[in-house]
Amino acid sequence: MMLNELRERLEDEFTYPVDRASVLARIGASEIEAPDSQETETVSTIIDSVGQGTYNSADELFTTILGNVSDEYIGRKFYDDRGGNPAETASGPRDESDVSF
Repeated sequence: MMLNELRERLEDEFTYPVDRASVLARIGASEIEAPDSQETETVSTIIDSVGQGTYNSADELFTTILGNVSDEYIGRKFYDDRGGNPAETASGPRDESDVSF
């Protein structure tokens, strides 16, 4: 399943709060597909190292899964649209007159 399908499944599958063992028993073998690759990870693999024992809502469980997926699920790694090239800022001051807002 894709990540965008996961939230709805978590809402339908469980009554909250739910413990980690119940999550693993019911959907631990479910594979989550990476958006831009052929890679998949199981829910069990993703939350295996998380120390949390209970999830109080579908949002909390979804956020835990989303926050622990591997690098294949990250779009453009280190992308930042808020500033210039880091090499520019490290080299010294710039002429701020050409900055537009």
